[in-house]
Amino acid sequence: SPTQTLIMNTTTAPTKPSSSQSPTTANNANGSGPTQSSADQATLKAAQRLIELYKSGDGTNAIEELYADNAKHTEAMEMPGCPRITEGKAALIEKSEKFAKTTTVHSKSCTEPLVNGEQFTCNMTMDCTSHDGPMAGKRVQMSETSLYTVKNGKIADVKFFYGCPIKL
Repeated sequence: SPTQTLIMNTTTAPTKPSSSQSPTTANNANGSGPTQSSADQATLKAAQRLIELYKSGDGTNAIEELYADNAKHTEAMEMPGCPRITEGKAALIEKSEKFAKTTTVHSKSCTEPLVNGEQFTCNMTMDCTSHDGPMAGKRVQMSETSLYTVKNGKIADVKFFYGCPIKL
């Protein structure tokens, strides 16, 4: 469910936005909408599109469409077949395609993005089975928080935060 924003001023009790309002459209205490910088707007646009593509299962297209040519992923740890740092759009696309070919995704979810200037976070979960490497045949439930940095409307940097569900 979308994150709700609690709105307060000094003369009235706290109110909760109606369910039709998202955190980016809820009114502030004086009745006008929040002011977003152009960086916030560009970041929110990239975040919403990324989540739309993620939920549809199109990770490779997300990279092709939304990432800068010199984008970088930093994983929480290095694992067999997965370096801690991957740099460049071509390398990220290759990594995404390999994952798609070697992994069965049973289900996945993603929270709405939380935007702060040129950055946003979201939490992603995935129930999947790998068919390659030391995790072959093992079904795992993964959960991660991702921190994205958007520069000039393109995702430039991503850091992933997670623990390893199975000892290698």
